[in-house]
Amino acid sequence: MGVLEDQGVEWVHHYAPLHYLPFIARARALLCKPSLRKAGFAASHFRTKSSKHDVWRGFGKYAFLTLDPQPRILRAKLAAGFPHMAIAIPAAAVEAATYSLCRFNVAMTRYLRRDGKPGFTESATNGRYYDDHQIPVARTIADKNAMLNEHLANTMIEVLIHGDLAIPDNTVVYCYADPDARTARRVLTATQCPWTIKLASPPGKYPRNNAYANSVDDFIQQALTNPDWRGNGLEFDRV
Repeated sequence: MGVLEDQGVEWVHHYAPLHYLPFIARARALLCKPSLRKAGFAASHFRTKSSKHDVWRGFGKYAFLTLDPQPRILRAKLAAGFPHMAIAIPAAAVEAATYSLCRFNVAMTRYLRRDGKPGFTESATNGRYYDDHQIPVARTIADKNAMLNEHLANTMIEVLIHGDLAIPDNTVVYCYADPDARTARRVLTATQCPWTIKLASPPGKYPRNNAYANSVDDFIQQALTNPDWRGNGLEFDRV
């Protein structure tokens, strides 16, 4: 049992556009930005509004997950009609990796330790500053427990994997509309990936947009037809 499991956490989530699924399923892993670049993905593959902030704030070498079952970004993307998915990874797989916890939004918070400003106060419940981080994180078992005890029930806690995370066979992919679930099943069949697909109720409105969905279907078809293809820049932050 690890820290997360001791706290009653069974699943850790990664939320992503549905059209990323062929790449993730083939790799059987979530890759950090350096690994994605090494694999041939251009800057256009990453989210416009957050990826650069992650790097500037000292978090460019992590794969990002969260303990929040219904994060604000998921609700916003679905409400705008963009097909998205949740990849639920067993906590035991995360515990097998090296990870930190952060109770602040790495990409969006404006309260940073830089330009002479103090940033958030270091503490067991807030975490501490490491390396070139401008936001504190919990790395030790004691700090992770303190942060989870204080904030798990009411805060979006990010799980920051140091590097890449191998995804086990008993992972579950949640989709929020029948057509999305059918597409996800087709991807897993084509990539011979054993993960389970489940249909979930969206955390709010999901007026699935046909134009966006068609772009996703075209993207996925190209990704399945050519394993060496690295995308065409489809990224809904630009819409």
